[in-house]
Parts: sequence; structure tokens; C-alpha cells
Amino acid sequence: MADAGIPLHVLQDILGHASVETTRAYVHPDDRHLASAAEQANAFLARSSKASRPSRREASRSL
Repeated sequence: MADAGIPLHVLQDILGHASVETTRAYVHPDDRHLASAAEQANAFLARSSKASRPSRREASRSL
């Protein structure tokens, strides 16, 4: 339910927990979301490093 975007305090009430910390202890991220986030981060970093590196032609001109 947490993956569906239900707020933690609502889950707390549904589950009958006295403390939101108890609810938080039972909420685990879905591995698919973690894998997707890692793929997006890797793609971003790959684009970022390509943009910041000069091409071989540009590097040889500065010598």
C-alpha cells in the first residue's frame, strides 16, 4: 500500500499502530523501484560524464 502512495499516517491508522515508527518499520521499498532508480541514476551519470569530457579532437587541439 505504501508503494501505491498511501501516506504513512493513513497506513498507521489502518494497521492500528500507536506509533508511526512501528508502521515505518514494516514498510519496505519494492526492489523493482530500487532497480529502476539505479538504472536512472546510471543513465544520468553516463550522460553527465560524456557531456563533461572533451572529445579526442578537442583534447588534441588544446595541446
